Amino acid sequence: MKLPVGPARFLKTQHYIAAFLAAVLGLSLVTGFVWAQKSVTLVVDGSSRTVVTERADVASVLAEAGVSVSPRDLVSPVTSDPVEDGAVVVVRHVAHVTLVHNGRPISLEVVGRTVADALIIAGLDPTGGISTKPAIDARLVDGMTVTAQDVFLRVDEEEFTVPYGSVVIGDPGLPFNKKVVTTKGVRGSAVRVWQVLVTGGVEGTRTLAADTVLTPPVAEVVRVGTRHAFRQVIPAQGAAGHVRTRSTTVPAGGAPSTPPITGRVLKVEATAYTPYACGVDANWIAWRRRLYHAPAGWGIVAVDRAVIPLGTRLFVEGYGYAVAGDTGSAINGLKIDVCFWGSSLSAPTGHASAAQEQAARTLANQWGRKRGLRVTILGD
Repeated sequence: MKLPVGPARFLKTQHYIAAFLAAVLGLSLVTGFVWAQKSVTLVVDGSSRTVVTERADVASVLAEAGVSVSPRDLVSPVTSDPVEDGAVVVVRHVAHVTLVHNGRPISLEVVGRTVADALIIAGLDPTGGISTKPAIDARLVDGMTVTAQDVFLRVDEEEFTVPYGSVVIGDPGLPFNKKVVTTKGVRGSAVRVWQVLVTGGVEGTRTLAADTVLTPPVAEVVRVGTRHAFRQVIPAQGAAGHVRTRSTTVPAGGAPSTPPITGRVLKVEATAYTPYACGVDANWIAWRRRLYHAPAGWGIVAVDRAVIPLGTRLFVEGYGYAVAGDTGSAINGLKIDVCFWGSSLSAPTGHASAAQEQAARTLANQWGRKRGLRVTILGD
């Protein structure tokens, strides 16, 4: 017997419909899950990351992402706002900072990222006139201490006197080495302007900004005598055939001419020596005078060549005309050593007698040590 066909076909159709409805229901469930997910960008204290969430509001998204916030923190949008796909949530946590300004501590709650933000909260201008540690652009860390000091330039003025110089003029009408002041020296005045860097109330570097002469000094003019007198020995025949001598003083007109005493003046410390104490004789003097073309009657002076070059023509107060023709290990800076090789600068050179050596030593001992002695650089 054949079974009916109709009912079997009906059951198969119902099976297809059930399968279709199950597929549609499953697809709707999957699609609904996908539609519930959102991509949200979190920017927390300057650091950014992206999260995928199904949460509906900002507070839930932050809680799910493990970002804790307090009522004093900055959250944008606010925590109660809904979250949509593609939203950006910014969080800035409050940082507890101790600001020590010029030694005075201030407690601050700063919603910011750098030391500059802390200064602004304290009412200070971070753009200038202040020095901080750590640096102005350093990142804020909760609990950190910032030291700030005011920095500014203070202007100081200082008045001072300007010493006067001396001009020495040789005067053949005056006795040798006699000094006459024809113009009295007058000190001038000047002002210096200093810029002083002050940091946190403490003076630092001082920089000279200006140096201005208010009243120029007046140079002292001194005339120094150059007239030489010398004793001339004239032999005369005595009654018994012996030679006797008489002496006479010859004025400057009868002596060789000397150059005028004009030039730059140095004040030095002066000692004296003899060639005999150095193990040489008067021939050494002759050689030195030839080497530096020293005129007759001029002396030899030991100098520091860094101050007075060798070969320089000089006039030494109390000694006379001389040439810088020697050096010495003890002659440094503004020091000189005048040489005596006889009873005068016209003493003969060559083999010296015992009397000549003794006269030189006597003059050197009498000279001693002179401080503040004037030496004129001739022709300077």
